[in-house]
Amino acid sequence: MDDLKEGRDELNLAEFPLSVLADRAGPGQHTLCFEDSIWDEGRKELVARKLTVTASAEHGLPTALDDEVLLGLVQLSRQRNFEDRKVPFTRYQLIELLGWSRDGRSYLRLEESLHRWVGVTLVYRNAWWNRDERSWVDETFHVLDNVTLLDRERVARKRRQDALPLSQFTWNDVIFRSFRSGNLKALDFEFYRSLDSAVARRLYRFLDKRFFHKPRWDFDLGELSWTHVGLSRNYDTANLKRKLLPGLLELERRGFLAAREERFRKVSTGVWKVFVDSGRTRKIEVPEPVRWLTDRGVTAATAQHLATTLPTERIRHHVEVFDWLVSTKDSKALTNPAGFLASSIRNDYTPPIGFVAKGELLGRKLRDRVKQKELAEAKRIAASEEDDRLDAEAESFNLRWKALPAGEQARLERRALAAASRIEREVLERGGPFAEPTRRHLLKRLLESTDPAKGV
Repeated sequence: MDDLKEGRDELNLAEFPLSVLADRAGPGQHTLCFEDSIWDEGRKELVARKLTVTASAEHGLPTALDDEVLLGLVQLSRQRNFEDRKVPFTRYQLIELLGWSRDGRSYLRLEESLHRWVGVTLVYRNAWWNRDERSWVDETFHVLDNVTLLDRERVARKRRQDALPLSQFTWNDVIFRSFRSGNLKALDFEFYRSLDSAVARRLYRFLDKRFFHKPRWDFDLGELSWTHVGLSRNYDTANLKRKLLPGLLELERRGFLAAREERFRKVSTGVWKVFVDSGRTRKIEVPEPVRWLTDRGVTAATAQHLATTLPTERIRHHVEVFDWLVSTKDSKALTNPAGFLASSIRNDYTPPIGFVAKGELLGRKLRDRVKQKELAEAKRIAASEEDDRLDAEAESFNLRWKALPAGEQARLERRALAAASRIEREVLERGGPFAEPTRRHLLKRLLESTDPAKGV
């Protein structure tokens, strides 16, 4: 399994909660709503944002555990470099990734969670950041378009998992395009998994995103609690602090937040502030497209210019072509690697004949793997059917043989032995596992030759 410390989080998913914090939603509750305002540098104005989460009547609203599952799906996609909306997996693999116990309850809970995410509708109003457009936009979509779960996994989950058929989930195109555009941040998924409370986990994702911009923040208590953590709007100030404080203290104990004597401060009647400071040395997070280019020798200034002026997908494509050309020792790519790569991106070169993109190559490997499994399964079924046929023949012969008088049995035994070939006699004389099948074959052949209508 990939290093869990090198996880990823989609930036929109880290901004607002998509679930209730409790184990289940309240009776009759099928909708969540989160609102705030943010300064839009492009518009030069304050933008009112709103997210509405609506659940299906059958499966209900997502819970904190479902939030964990969704983040696990992001990690499965990261392991495949976000190459395809359709992601094959096994339930065992996902349960291992999440660190859940390997029992029937985990498999059932995972199944419920996946179905719940298919049924959830997200309505963003000026609240979904489109990285390509560099603006807040409206979007309405389901997180997952569909999930395929194979029953054979449940029956055979204690067997080797790489021999099992693969289940599959499909991201909605809106969220997948955000993955592909690079609207992602690094996430220590191992640290996230290790946190005890749902409040701490929610705070960690939100604050980790904000600490990229600066190491010290103050938030309105209500806005942080209601809009970004998901605490109930029915809580008054005292209850908000009581609910929020254990999560803050857990993050402080774990070194994510710096210790503070004053965590909450009243600034006016009914208005309280929450103060947080990063407890970790800030790392400059380089955007992935820039890192792809600088890792291959392109200067930081050129990489930054290309990443901010050209689509991420175009850069990704030409980096793949470049890596392939280097592996084939292409003279153009090797003469001036960094210059060739930058030029190919600017001018959008057509890839040479023979190049196969990673996504297509991965698809081919997956199809070959599925074919191999299908072939192995067909051979197993054929062998099983042949065993059943031989068992049925032996059963039928034994019933007919036992029905013959002892004298008739002895007479047929003598005739069968007389008609046997030299090799068949040697097998009968040696005994062993082949003696009885050979004897039965000789007798069956004799019976069929004398009375074909009664052939066994």
